[in-house]
Parts: sequence; structure tokens; C-alpha cells
Amino acid sequence: MNSKVELEISVWVDGRQWHLFTFDYQTPDGIFSGYLHAISPEHAAEMLMDMKANASLSGQMIEVIEL
Repeated sequence: MNSKVELEISVWVDGRQWHLFTFDYQTPDGIFSGYLHAISPEHAAEMLMDMKANASLSGQMIEVIEL
């Protein structure tokens, strides 16, 4: 069992390069960060807007299984 998650700085998906972007959000508990892959800064902003409107919690991540 692996206890860490490693993200690629960039990945190729269907012949297009997707880059890793960070975002910050503030709660009463403090400021936190998250990550997403997108094609451009504009695409990342659109994805973040979609996440803000449609995201839902799937559950706690407890392990990483390497394939």
C-alpha cells in the first residue's frame, strides 16, 4: 500500500498535453490547496468554475493501488 499520491506535472491525453494547475480555497479552518490537470490557464479556470457548481464528495482516500 502506497501512502502518498504523486501527480505528473503534465500528461498527454488523446494527443493533447494537459498541465497541472493549483487552486486555493479558504474555509474557517484555514487556506487549503488542490490540483487539477487542464490544457491551458483558461481551461483550468473553466474546470474550477464547473467544480464549484457541480462537485460532490466521493469519500475518503485510504490507499493508492499501483497498476
